[in-house]
Amino acid sequence: MGASLIIPLIIAGTAVSVVGQISQGIAAKKAGQAQAAIAEHNAKLKERQAEAAREQAREEADRFKERGERLQGKQKVALAKGGVLAETGTPALVLEETAQNLEDDRLAILREGFLRGSFAESEAEGLRAQGRAAITRGKNAQIGSFLGAGGTLLTGLGAAGYAAYSLPAKGSNLSTLQVSKFN
Repeated sequence: MGASLIIPLIIAGTAVSVVGQISQGIAAKKAGQAQAAIAEHNAKLKERQAEAAREQAREEADRFKERGERLQGKQKVALAKGGVLAETGTPALVLEETAQNLEDDRLAILREGFLRGSFAESEAEGLRAQGRAAITRGKNAQIGSFLGAGGTLLTGLGAAGYAAYSLPAKGSNLSTLQVSKFN
């Protein structure tokens, strides 16, 4: 290989390395952005699940309340058929206890639905945090690749400059060039 090719090869190799490092950084940043977009999409799905869980609980609690009211009505009718006054004494206590148990169950249905909704919202926030972390990782990888590319460029330019300085003049013996000086 002629001495005139050494410097262009050093510069070409440096350029390829620099472009490769920058490309990796850009790709890492885009990957982080894509991961963040996926995380945001999934977070929105979790938010919809949260609202659906709450709405389902409200509807189920309403249906339960209606069934409870029908049960209480049947209790009153049964008591009246038996000739018992439902407004006082033990029958009133039974009706009151039934009403309290039904209300406790209705509230438990609502509480469970709202807890499912809160859990889904927590998952949504966790997904968003993962998305923010992915963006940060992508940016950091890009910065690192730019710094690495800058270091490669400086090293390559230094090697090319050293080669230009160390190469024998035209017509002299190339074997005197010490390749180990490039390392």
